[in-house]
This record gives sequence, C-alpha cells and structure tokens, in this order.
Amino acid sequence: MPLISVVMPLFNAADTLLLALASLQAQACEDWECIVVDDGSTDNPERIIRALCDPRIQYHPLDRNRGRGYARQCGLEIARGRYIAFLDADDWVYPHKLREQMELLESEPDVALVSTGMAISNASDQLVGVRNTPKKAPLIHAPMRHVGMPPFAFAPTMIVAKLAKKTGFDPSFPIAEDVDFLLRALAGERYAILPSPLYVYREPGSATFPKVKSALDYCCQMFAKQFHDHPLASSIQIAKARGKQCIYYSAFAFGLWDYMIARRSQTPNGTDRQQYQNAWKIISEIAAGYEVAA
Repeated sequence: MPLISVVMPLFNAADTLLLALASLQAQACEDWECIVVDDGSTDNPERIIRALCDPRIQYHPLDRNRGRGYARQCGLEIARGRYIAFLDADDWVYPHKLREQMELLESEPDVALVSTGMAISNASDQLVGVRNTPKKAPLIHAPMRHVGMPPFAFAPTMIVAKLAKKTGFDPSFPIAEDVDFLLRALAGERYAILPSPLYVYREPGSATFPKVKSALDYCCQMFAKQFHDHPLASSIQIAKARGKQCIYYSAFAFGLWDYMIARRSQTPNGTDRQQYQNAWKIISEIAAGYEVAA
C-alpha cells in the first residue's frame, strides 16, 4: 500500500506528460503511486508511460472525454494511499514537495490538508511569477467560518485520503471541480499552507478568457449548491463571481488580458529563482533520459 496516491487527469497532454512524471520520479519521498486517468486523449500518452517502465505509474484510459470532474473522481476511487496529492499533466513539482507535505500531515494529525505556494512558468519553462506564498501568514489555519472561495490553490494540495474520498469530485463539473471539492472538504477542517513554491503551474494556455469565464460560471453553480444552508454567503459569492466576469471581459475586450493574468502573481525573488533552477535541472535531466524512448 503506497503512502501517497497522486491523481493525474490527462487530456491531450503528451507533450508535457514526461516532465510531470519525471518530477514524481525525482521525489525525495519514493513511497507513492500515480493514477493517470486518460480522459479520452488522441495523442497516445500511453507511449510516454511505457517508456518510463515505472510500476508505480498506473494508466487508466476512459472510453471517451468525460471532463475533469469525472476523471478526478475515477482516480480518487482507485487511489490506495493514506494521503492524496494531485498533479496535472501539464505541470510539475519540486523534488521535496511530497515529503514536506507528508511530514506536516504526519506531525499534525488534526490538520486535514496542506497546500503550498506555486511557481508560475511560461511556455518556455521560465519562471515568471510566484503565487499563494503568504510569508507572514500562520502555517496552520483554523477551519473556515464562512462559505467562500478557498484561500489557497487546489493543484498543490495534499489531503487525508479518508476525507478526500468522503468529499468526492462532482462528475458533472468539467471545470472548477477542484474549487468545488475544496469548498466542501474544508468544512470544519483545519488546513495548512507551506509558503514556499513547490508546484509549477504552466499558465499559458491554461488561463484563457473562455476557460476563466467558464470556471466562474461553475463557481456560481458551486455556491448555488450551498444556498440552502448558507443563503446570504452564497449570494454574496455568486455576486462576486459575476463581478469578476465583468472585469475579465473588459480586460479581454481592451487587449489587457495578459496584463490582468500577470497581476495575479508576485515577482519572483532571488531565492525563488534559485530554487526553481535547482528543481528544473534535476527534473529536466531525468526527463531527457526518457525522451528518445518516448
């Protein structure tokens, strides 16, 4: 039984899959399994997994494209680990990410999930920003008191498996399923945020106007599900989501989209850049060793 299960939904990401999997092979904590759920890809990602020849990596193809909520739920049901982590096929993680999160959860049994800061890279794999790195905030937080947007990113999250399986993903959500999952998982639970960027998010292609608009639509549906128990808070959050849509639409219409997205991140400092380069060197060398076979 692996200690950590990493759930990875995959759809036409063969070009970046090798680096994502190489970043798992580079982990200081080796006691993991990766559940790759192929959500109807047409670019033959299985050849990448065969090239790695790693029994910890499992490939589970779906019969057709069903959306991320369905794919994540499939992976969650298959996962056997004590803790559940997530990694998208177009992202990668620093070599010590799983170990640091696992050690915190082991030492703080009343903490249900832990996230980390994120490094933002461009299409050329250059560090362009950092996000969710609250240097002065407390490491461990009390449960959220009100219904609202989760105070950290989903992608870097590691969560206790029992809570993850109890919460589940809504398969009807093809996008924003991760935010909906966190909102429900956080109810009454303490959480932690490691401030260092340990997860690398490739923003180009992921933060397009249609995708952001659609995500906010589903966020409104997410809060609508909470309306019966929290009518006022849910209404406020829906109004905020609609307001964000108006702001993003204006930015897109006036050619300010890239500027608006860049504002979501902080400028990396020297330490951020050095840590990114150290991680990139390790992981890119591992990936390079498989490129010919893949």
